[in-house]
Amino acid sequence: MDSGRIGMPRKKTPVSKRAPKQRTSTRRWLEERSQEELVDFILGVAQEYPRVRELLASHTNLKQGKIDLVRDAIRKDIEALEPDWPDDDTFGADSDFAHIAERLAAMLDAGYADEVVELGEVFLRLAPKCYEYSHYDDWSIESGISECLDIILEALPRSSLPPAEQLLWYIDAELKDDYAIFDNTKDFIKKQCYKKADWQVVSTILEKRLQTQAVPADNAGSKNHYKRKNLTRWLQTALERSGRQTDIIQLLQREAPVTHGYGELVSALLTAGRDQEARDWIIKGFAKTIDHLPGVAWRLAEQLRDMAARKNRHIEIASLLALEFFYQPDTALYHKLEKTAKRIRRWPAVRKSLLAYLETGVRPDLHKTKTPSSNWPLPPSGLLPPKAKGGADVHPDTDVLIDIAIYEKRPDDVLKWYHLGHKSPCYHETDNSVAEAVKSTHPDEALTIWKRVVEWEIDRVKPASYKVAVAYLKKVRALYQKRKRPDEWNAYLSTLKLQHKAKRRLVEMLGSL
Repeated sequence: MDSGRIGMPRKKTPVSKRAPKQRTSTRRWLEERSQEELVDFILGVAQEYPRVRELLASHTNLKQGKIDLVRDAIRKDIEALEPDWPDDDTFGADSDFAHIAERLAAMLDAGYADEVVELGEVFLRLAPKCYEYSHYDDWSIESGISECLDIILEALPRSSLPPAEQLLWYIDAELKDDYAIFDNTKDFIKKQCYKKADWQVVSTILEKRLQTQAVPADNAGSKNHYKRKNLTRWLQTALERSGRQTDIIQLLQREAPVTHGYGELVSALLTAGRDQEARDWIIKGFAKTIDHLPGVAWRLAEQLRDMAARKNRHIEIASLLALEFFYQPDTALYHKLEKTAKRIRRWPAVRKSLLAYLETGVRPDLHKTKTPSSNWPLPPSGLLPPKAKGGADVHPDTDVLIDIAIYEKRPDDVLKWYHLGHKSPCYHETDNSVAEAVKSTHPDEALTIWKRVVEWEIDRVKPASYKVAVAYLKKVRALYQKRKRPDEWNAYLSTLKLQHKAKRRLVEMLGSL
C-alpha cells in the first residue's frame, strides 16, 4: 500500500498522443523545484481548486487518524446525490461520482475497510435514485455508480466482517437492487473463494428467511413472486456451494408452484438424471402457466423438445412445434415444423392442416369437443388438457399467410392475402416485402403498392417522410427500367412534380431522380 497516495481517480482516462511528452516536461519541471517551492505550489493549486484542497484535507485527516471527519465528509457527498427537488440541475454524474470514488479509494488505501463498507450501505440506498432525478444520460450515472461500487466491493473482503456475513452483505445488497447495478459484479463471489462452512452458515440463514416469508398468492403482484424467486435463487447457490446438492431439488419442488420456477426445477432434475420426473413437472408447469405466464410455459415446451431431440424422437418434436404454432403462429415456427415433419415424411399433410388453420382458425388436432382428432397426422403433444384454448383471435391470419406464401414463392397467394388483409399503406415492411415478392410476376401490382406508399409518405408533409418516399420512388424507377417502360416512369415523375409543386423541398428531392 502506498501511504503517500492522495487518492486520485482509479479509472484511466484517454489521453492524447502529446500527453506523454507533456507529462515528461511537467515531471522535469517539478523535479527541479525545491521542497519549499513544491509545497508552495501545491498549496497554491489547492487554493485555486477546491477539489484539490478537499483531497489534501482528506489525506491529512487520514494520516492523522481523524477518520470521523473523513467519513462524515464522504457521507455528506453521498447524501448530496439525492437532490432536494426533482428538477435540480446542479447534479453532475461524472464529477460527483468521481469525487466520491476518490475519497472512498483513499479511505480504503489508508486501511479503513469497515468504514468504506458502512458508507457503501448509504451509497447503495441513495445513489440509484439519481436515475429518477437526473436529466443526464443513464450511462454517466451507471459508470459513476459502477466505479464507486467496485471500491466498496473491494473493501468488503478486507473488512472485519466474518466471511459468512460478507456473503450476506453482498446477497442482501443484490436482492435490494432495483436498477441492475449489481449485474456486472457477478465475479465477486467467484474471486473471493469463500469456504463450504461459510456457505453453510449462509444457507441456514436464507432457509429461515424463506420459511418466514409470506407466500405470495397467485393473484399477487409479480414483484412479490420476483423477490421470492430471487431469494430462492440465492438459497440454491448457497446449497450448491455448501455441498447440499440433495436439498436443492426438494427446495425447487416446494417453490416451483409458488414462484413459477418450473424451468429451474426441470433443469435440476435433468442434471440428476431424473428424466421422467422432469417430464411430469413440465406437463404440470405448462398447464399452470400457459394462460397467465405464456413465456414460462413455452420455455418448458422447449425443454421438452430438447429432451425429445436427445433421443431422436422427431415426431414428438413436430407435435410440440405444431402446438406452439397454434398458439402463436409465425413463419419461423413454420420453417422449424417443415424441417422436422419432412424427417418423418408427414410434411404434406401437416402443411395442409396448418394453412387451413390459418385460414379458418379451426384446430386440426382437436375435434369440436376439444378432444384429439384422428385426422391430424401427428400424435398429441401431451402438454395441453382436453379443454385448453389457444391460437389467434382473427382469421384468416393474413400476416402469417402472406409471409408463408412469400417463403414458398406463391405470388398469386401473396397478393390474395395482401389485398384481403391490408387496406392502407401504413405497414411499409409488409408492403415492400409483398412488392418485392411479386415484382417479377406481377410488376403492375408491385408498382401500385410502391406508389401508394409514396403518396402516403408525401401526404405526411415532413422532410423525413420525403426521404422515405424518394427511396420507394427509386424502386419504382428501377422496375420501370427493367420492364423497358421509361416513358411511363418519366410521365409519373412529371405528374408528381406538378401535383406537389408547392412542396419545394420535395421537388428538390424529385429533381435528383
